Amino acid sequence: MKTKLILNFEFIASHALSVREEPHNHLWRVQAVMAGEPVNGMVLNMVTVREQFSTALQPLANRHLNDNELLPAETRATPTCETLAAYFFTAFGGILTDQFHQDNPTVQLDAIEVELYEPNGKEWGSARLEA
Repeated sequence: MKTKLILNFEFIASHALSVREEPHNHLWRVQAVMAGEPVNGMVLNMVTVREQFSTALQPLANRHLNDNELLPAETRATPTCETLAAYFFTAFGGILTDQFHQDNPTVQLDAIEVELYEPNGKEWGSARLEA
């Protein structure tokens, strides 16, 4: 029986877009959904996965996404929920393969959702990328 493991992250970072060229901060929320067969009662160790995924998030926090060399060029050009979902899908998928497949070969990244909020909490929307 497949079980879904869901982890939520958040960070603050600025960006600028052609529709709003002045750099401005947002709260970004990222949800990672993994699916797999539980091994010894767990799909994966949540604490360890959270620590590893945080390594992909930390370099974005409190930075201007358009200038962040960690991101691919197309994401830097237009750092939106959609392009960041694609970035995190690739980054988290690589971490799962490199760090966790030996613990549970059935686990796979099922979806990434990126939500965008104003610093005052107003939600703009989200994008969800599914396998």
